[in-house]
Formats: sequence, C-alpha cells, structure tokens
Amino acid sequence: MNEKIIILIAIASAIGIALSIIVFIPTQNEIEDNENSKFEETDEVGSMLNKINEDKIKNDELENPYYPKEREWNQSGPFLVDRSQYVLGEKIFLNIQNLDKNDIGHIIVAKIINSTHSQPYTKMQFDGSKPQQNFYVGIYPSIPKKFCTSDSLIGEWKVIFEGTEYESLKFKILNEIIPGMERNYQSVC
Repeated sequence: MNEKIIILIAIASAIGIALSIIVFIPTQNEIEDNENSKFEETDEVGSMLNKINEDKIKNDELENPYYPKEREWNQSGPFLVDRSQYVLGEKIFLNIQNLDKNDIGHIIVAKIINSTHSQPYTKMQFDGSKPQQNFYVGIYPSIPKKFCTSDSLIGEWKVIFEGTEYESLKFKILNEIIPGMERNYQSVC
C-alpha cells in the first residue's frame, strides 16, 4: 500500500516538474526578449547616463565642487529633518518615526519672513494610524507658491507640525546651486 502511494507521488511530481519546465522555458524566453527590447529602446536612458557622467566630471573639476553633507537628523518629537542647511537643488528629507496613532495633522514647509510671519511653500498631511511616512520636498521657483526667483528661496525656513504641540524645525537654504541644476532656478515671474 505504501509503495503504491510513493509511486503515485513520484509520478505526480514528475508530471509537475515536466509541466513547469514546459511553462518556464517560453516564459524565460519572453522575459529575455522583453529585457532586450527595453534596453534597445532606451537611447534616452543612455543619453541621461552620459549627461550624469558629464555633470559629475564637470563638478569634480570645479574650484568648489558640490558634495552632499552628512545627515544631521534634527528632531522634534517623532518628526526628523535630515539637515540644517541645504543648497538649491537638494531635497529636504522629512522622516516620521513612532508617530502616535492618534496624531493627525499637516506638515507645513514655510519660508521665515520675520519673527512673526512666514510664507507657506507646501503642505502635506500626516496620519499616525497609517504606516510610517517619509517625505522628500524639492523647493523650486513657483508662480502658484509665490516664490518667483531663486533669491526668494534663499534664507531661513521652518517645518511646522500643525495639529500637534511639537516645535517647528528650522533649516537654511544657502545661496549655492548644485552644478547642473541652474536651469531649475531661473526666474518664473
């Protein structure tokens, strides 16, 4: 009896292996064909890689080449900002760790005008009942946001945690641009 069960299992296994080989071979060929066609159609990717390499070479040859600074992680409660200073073209990384499930509100990134006023640039919702959230914020001249020039972006900024008692985090945008990003900081007004 046991021998018959073992024989049936062996036959079923052999049939299963044979079927998977028959299905796998065309699937593998299709994957290879798709990969080849993707790479053949991507002259655009190749030119982007060349541009990146050229920009890196230009950057390395500059008198003051750009290299990103180490992250500092300034913190207010569960909210963290990765640096205290940025150059134009660097994205601000906002991290949220261990947010209470009842904390719901908005993160407002605003330029400090004076000791009592600031000008909002962007607003994002956070919700502690959802999985951990992280945000990247790129700051560029923008007509709808009322920041027309790169000069309007330079200076002191803060990240406000609306709906909480957490203190704002401050950072500064310096009057420097990442090499190759100059076109993104031309006046839009």
